[in-house]
Amino acid sequence: MNELTALREAGPEAPALSSAARSAARAALLAEIDGPAPARRRKPSRRTTLRLGAAGVAVAAAWTAAVVIAAPDGPGTPADSVTLVDFTMPTFPLSLDPVPDGLRPAFDGDGDGASIAAYDDPTGEHGFTLYVGDDESPRPDEDVAGVEVAAVEEVSVDGRDAELVRWSQDWCTGDGLGEDCGRRAFTWLTWERSEDQWVTIEAHGRYRTSEQVLAIARSLVDRPQPATLDIGLAPAGWSVQFFKTGRVLTLVNDAYEQQEITVHVPLPEDVAPADQVRSSIMGPIGPQLDVVVHGRPAQLVLVDTGYLDQRGWFLQAQFTDGTTFTLQVPDAFTQEQVLEFAEQVTHRP
Repeated sequence: MNELTALREAGPEAPALSSAARSAARAALLAEIDGPAPARRRKPSRRTTLRLGAAGVAVAAAWTAAVVIAAPDGPGTPADSVTLVDFTMPTFPLSLDPVPDGLRPAFDGDGDGASIAAYDDPTGEHGFTLYVGDDESPRPDEDVAGVEVAAVEEVSVDGRDAELVRWSQDWCTGDGLGEDCGRRAFTWLTWERSEDQWVTIEAHGRYRTSEQVLAIARSLVDRPQPATLDIGLAPAGWSVQFFKTGRVLTLVNDAYEQQEITVHVPLPEDVAPADQVRSSIMGPIGPQLDVVVHGRPAQLVLVDTGYLDQRGWFLQAQFTDGTTFTLQVPDAFTQEQVLEFAEQVTHRP
């Protein structure tokens, strides 16, 4: 990812990065982190692959005819050999009934399914995170710098023994490009909800009272939830690598792991103006093509990724509600397939 390289190499004397470069760098940084920032004690999840079916599907994608750029042969899936097939995203196994007002989940996981669901209000000051796994989670550790445990209690959730810990830690919010740090108090609850299903709740803000945390625990039901960022098509022979924070989804070619697809929902301040997409990304080698996705104007550019001599497509488009998303796909996709794929990308804000 040449945008990430630029970010790493940018020093005090370097020119300011474009908004699109910062956006791509954020997505790439998330791609390199094994789990989101709040998951300080998260165990690595199993990395079984979700195989995609072989049945093809034809999807009509509206787009404005422009300059058609042929995709040259390269490593991985050869040009013009991509077959898009039906795709179902992995799910998070539990739901809340009821869901607290004003909170919507963002999921983290891989091809084995989501193991983390973060429920936060728009300010990020109030919310909680659910962790689901096969094993018991370790409690907050005072040996970790900055962690202070205030109290430990033995409680019960639906007749099952549980442990509740009130603690605090130095905490930073932000995206790694400019952070705001302080101290945050948490309440942590863990129990074996069913055989080999351990659930941990980590709550902050107004949700960290013991009563609120226990109410959240007792409201959990066995109803899987789809990921916030979803796709309806994917290339045959590709697997989910990971999805994070409701904003990033990466697929990988099972036969050539250096070949990836990234779907990213950038922050509003990182969205390039429609007439400046080509000039705001790194490595463009083709013209900016004006296309249509979800009935809205979109911009498509062929780029040199700066990685293993690979070329690819960069698409900036919008969902029907106006939220911007980007795609980075290999040049094995035809121009039409990029648009087919994009038409099936959905997002639940």
